[in-house]
Amino acid sequence: MKTPILFLLAVLFAEVNIPAQKANPVRLHPENPHYFLFRGKPEILITSAEHYGSVMNKDFDFIKYLNTLQKEGFNYTRLFCSGHLEMNDATFGIERNTMNPRKESYLAPWKKIKDGEPKSPGVYDLDQWNDEYFQRLKLFVKEASLRGIVVEITLSSSIYNESIWSYNPLNPINNINLSDPRYFKLANTLYNGEMLLFQERYISKIVTELNEFDNIIYEIQNEPWSDHPCLQEIIPNDNKTHPFAWQKLAETADPVSHLWQHHMAEIITKTENTLTYQHLISENISNFRAKITTPDSLVSVFNFHYALPEAASWNYNLNKVIALDETGFMPHKDFLYRSQAWKFLLSGGGLYNNLDYSFVVGFEDGTWPIPEGNPGWGGPAFRKQIKLLKDCLYSLPFVKMKPIPATNNEVYGLAEQGKNYLIYIAQKDVPALPLALPSGTYSARWISPATGDTLQSDRIHITGNGWVATPPLYEEDVALIVTREK
Repeated sequence: MKTPILFLLAVLFAEVNIPAQKANPVRLHPENPHYFLFRGKPEILITSAEHYGSVMNKDFDFIKYLNTLQKEGFNYTRLFCSGHLEMNDATFGIERNTMNPRKESYLAPWKKIKDGEPKSPGVYDLDQWNDEYFQRLKLFVKEASLRGIVVEITLSSSIYNESIWSYNPLNPINNINLSDPRYFKLANTLYNGEMLLFQERYISKIVTELNEFDNIIYEIQNEPWSDHPCLQEIIPNDNKTHPFAWQKLAETADPVSHLWQHHMAEIITKTENTLTYQHLISENISNFRAKITTPDSLVSVFNFHYALPEAASWNYNLNKVIALDETGFMPHKDFLYRSQAWKFLLSGGGLYNNLDYSFVVGFEDGTWPIPEGNPGWGGPAFRKQIKLLKDCLYSLPFVKMKPIPATNNEVYGLAEQGKNYLIYIAQKDVPALPLALPSGTYSARWISPATGDTLQSDRIHITGNGWVATPPLYEEDVALIVTREK
């Protein structure tokens, strides 16, 4: 009897010590590339996440933050990794901005060799890496991975103005390595002198350090159109929800910016070609909406900020993920942000991130009351509404569904024709909703997107080719799920 037992123990021991096969990194879903495949499951990345300072700001307890995202059912967060910070800056009017750390709490990728002036982050040697920064970065991505959260690693950002540029370690006044460029609008171009070499080294370093992780996407640059604008159209946004002048402008980045972005995408690709894994690359296209006419072949995810649903529908033919990875600058009303999310994702979008200002140092559980002056919305009650949207999408085989063309009365939808439908009505007083349902028996459920309450349920029998749905009474918006019975 001893031999079989010893043999069994030997087999079990061998199995325990076999190294686990790492999963492929998050990628486009092979059956429907408008969505993701992550760890063998189809995913729409949906979240309400902090303002990108989790790693750069040592005071921010990111374990508590990631625990909150996991507990509330979200699967994505966004992270700034470059020298961009908003220290002592009031450009965006963000109170308790996580990207405005205390001077002694700021971490950059490069080694600080001495403290600077009172309003300076310090003096850096760009030839030396800051080990503490990379340890914290890798720990953040690891902890996110353990919770099933995908991290968008934003590698660079527009600089916006001289004030923000004055704190950037890549600014020649803040390091011992560079003398140019002095003008911030040259920084993210191919005309930035020796800075380009240090940017290439930095991106290769980040990509190498994080290659082992399956839960990351690389974004080349945040809002490149800000420093290098190319006007596409004047947007007919109403003045009540979009009161600022820039909210009438849909801008993309100019050709000078695109050349630099493509070069950085090549650096990511070439570096990863020598490593084990290759990750998705995303490009930040525009505010609001724009038709992508010459997509970069290295890019798989196209990001929009404050996106209108047309950003998704106009670019659906690219067969890539269209993302809304930043919201904000509307009045603090749940409906405005909730309807933005529903309309975008039901127009074919595959990623939604509400920029949630309730996550700050000391309130990493997202419970800080957002002051009226902050340019965005969030908080626990609102996050429940976004989770309801996620639950509705995940209750259906969304990989098999395609957008239904939107109508003039603010009706949006996804459909697997003849089987499953998810419809969203974004305005009041829609008396009837025609649906082209083939013959069969269906269950229909009307849901409040604000509360998740079922407002009405029906079992319908279709003998012709269509059904006119009559919505129940609702406050601001309503959703309808229709599924065909087997």
